[in-house]
Amino acid sequence: MKQIVICDANILIDYAKANKKIIGLITKHLYEIWIPLPVWEEVHDLSDEDATTLGVNIAEPSLAQTSEAADMFGGGLSDEDNMCFIMARDEKTICATNEKPLRKKCRENGIKVLWGLQIMIHLCEIGKLKVDIAAKTGEKIVKMNPRITQKVLDDFIVKLENL
Repeated sequence: MKQIVICDANILIDYAKANKKIIGLITKHLYEIWIPLPVWEEVHDLSDEDATTLGVNIAEPSLAQTSEAADMFGGGLSDEDNMCFIMARDEKTICATNEKPLRKKCRENGIKVLWGLQIMIHLCEIGKLKVDIAAKTGEKIVKMNPRITQKVLDDFIVKLENL
């Protein structure tokens, strides 16, 4: 059984724009991807049909989870970030995000975290993604997403080269 990953919108948005097929590889070979419904609503580059085709599970948070997320303040987290944290905590699973405040909150609470690019390294390690495709996808993501720096890309490329 694959481990569940609660995925923040930023990672799905990046992959949807750079190489949508990566999402399908993740769900087929590595993780079950769950995205909370309020977070899914931020992902405009994928349709509900895309989610089904790619194996992404749109998860409806409970009323208690929604209420808790709305009542959390501080730490630089949005309601959607809080929802990812709460669902990862409640499901005792991994949170995949590039948002530093959300990663910090998860780590402080014993929740494992994944970077978006890190997932492609895992796919390469198991032979389900070619290193050159991962590198090209990473380059596209960095060009589109100003929050991901050239240094992050350079570090990613070094890790790919060392596989």
